[in-house]
Amino acid sequence: MTESGQTPSPATVPSGRLILARVRTLTGEWQLQRRDSHYEIICNGVFLMASYNRASDRSLATVALARVRGEGLRVLVGGLGIGFTAQAVLEDKRVAALEVVEIEPTVVGWHREHFATLCGQPLDDPRTVLVQVDLAHLRLAAGTYDAILLDTDNGPDWLIRDTNAHLYTREAVARFLAALRPGGVLAYWSASLSSSLSAALGAGGRAVEVVATQDAISPGRPSTVWLYLATTNGATRPAGPGRSV
Repeated sequence: MTESGQTPSPATVPSGRLILARVRTLTGEWQLQRRDSHYEIICNGVFLMASYNRASDRSLATVALARVRGEGLRVLVGGLGIGFTAQAVLEDKRVAALEVVEIEPTVVGWHREHFATLCGQPLDDPRTVLVQVDLAHLRLAAGTYDAILLDTDNGPDWLIRDTNAHLYTREAVARFLAALRPGGVLAYWSASLSSSLSAALGAGGRAVEVVATQDAISPGRPSTVWLYLATTNGATRPAGPGRSV
């Protein structure tokens, strides 16, 4: 490894993966590797995401937005990843603005160099604004978004950084819900069922929806992951002419 923390050239490890980059940053050690034609991201020794996780990443957006009515939607995606969630958001023609929050500049760089063409180059869409900040420190104005979609870890029980645990607390959920418009949806991606996340979302008697969706644990090996959704109280926004979900 070079003094900058970047691997000087691709290297093959015993698993057969080709290590494209390994970087130490303020958020930990990040590794980008290839598995045949697929990319995989490892953070602090924890598998985070891969380009074969397209289906569930897109479902985070499509399932949540199917529960939102109206036009001119404003959406926040927490965690850029490969970019499939952002891509699916932008494919909904009702979406007028998308904010993508990503703490790690390395992931943004890998996205632009390796992933963007896999997911329609969502950061180049004029509706998209990239915000490079810790989601926990993002200032959220009340009643701003129609959907907040979070995929920063593998869920509350499989974190890439211990400090990310606060994103799944009742206090964090309350902050995100307060940033939604009436009828807006808060959605989390989780690799496993989580009673603690259900409890956080359901605090105060709020209804929680848990949706099973398909993913791949590895190429060609199907698996199930979970989407956790809560909707804000109050009347939904009126649907535009000829449009409803």
